[in-house]
Amino acid sequence: MHYQLISNDVRVSLHDETGEGWNGDWDCDDPNDQLLLRFDVDVFENGDWVAVDNASYCTAIPANIDPAKANKAVEVIMREVSDSVRSGTSIKRKCEFLSWMSEKDLS
Repeated sequence: MHYQLISNDVRVSLHDETGEGWNGDWDCDDPNDQLLLRFDVDVFENGDWVAVDNASYCTAIPANIDPAKANKAVEVIMREVSDSVRSGTSIKRKCEFLSWMSEKDLS
């Protein structure tokens, strides 16, 4: 799964490409583990997308979430970080807070 939202020069991505679960690497043989989504924030500079410092975090959102809710998650993240990214302000604390986002927060 991969979801993204681009607003001017800021991109928010939400994906399961890193294979993360509740205890680090996702263990598909563990019935208590779940594949989770990670978000990344990038900024467009000098013709290329560049990762924003301290803006890549695993969430508590399961990878099998309804696509409408996943799209809502990228909208929430974009709303929270875009102004700070554009102004050059650190978004570390905002991203740490957003990492706790779960499916129930998107209802």
